[in-house]
Amino acid sequence: MEKVKGVLERPSCISCGNCAEVCPEFWEMAEDGFSHLKGSGKEGENEEREFDEAGCNMQAAEECPATCIHIEKGGKRIL
Repeated sequence: MEKVKGVLERPSCISCGNCAEVCPEFWEMAEDGFSHLKGSGKEGENEEREFDEAGCNMQAAEECPATCIHIEKGGKRIL
């Protein structure tokens, strides 16, 4: 099964908290007030993590008013 990747462009986060509200299993608000993708690794200023399936991360990306959450599959951005 091909995994999907969640990417957070953290410098673009506006601290709205929508991601943590709709997908608390994977998203939380960090101590600095910005979003954090739980279990992620750093890639430059971004946070990235692979998932077996997108699940609620798709909704987190859709609900992000700053459009700083992306979902990728097969190396291509799907949202």
